[in-house]
Amino acid sequence: MPGSYAILPAHRLVYSRAWGVLSTGVLLEHARTLAADGRFGASFAQVADLRDVVDVILTPDGVRRHAEANPFGAGARRAVVASSDLVYGMARMYEMLRRRDLDTFQVFRDLRSAVEWIGLDVPVDWDVTLVFPPDRVFEDAQA
Repeated sequence: MPGSYAILPAHRLVYSRAWGVLSTGVLLEHARTLAADGRFGASFAQVADLRDVVDVILTPDGVRRHAEANPFGAGARRAVVASSDLVYGMARMYEMLRRRDLDTFQVFRDLRSAVEWIGLDVPVDWDVTLVFPPDRVFEDAQA
C-alpha cells in the first residue's frame, strides 16, 4: 500500500497521507523517508490523513518499531484524521497509549478540524490537493 507526504517548511508542517491497507511497513517507510528528507525538522507539526485507509494490519512489535522510528520530537503537534470507525478506533487506542502527549497528539474525523488544531488558518474554499501536493510517494517497506 502506498503513502505520501508533503513538507511545508514555511508552516513547519508535514502532511502525511495513506490509503488502502495501513501496515507496519508503510509506517516504517514513512518514518525512514521523512527522517532522511533534508527539509524535515523534528519540531514540525504533522497532519496524518488516513481517511482513505480501509484496513489496518499492525502487530504489537510493529507499533513498537514505529514508535522507536518516529522522527517527530517531543512537543511536535500531531493530528490524525480518520473517517472509518476501524481506523478512528485504532488511532484513538494509540492516542490513549500516549496519554502523556494528549496536548500534542489528537485524533479527528475531518481534515479541517485537524489542520485548525495544528494552528493553520484554513480558507473556507480551500482544496487539499492544492494546499498539500505530495512531495514524495512511497511503497510499503518489508516489515
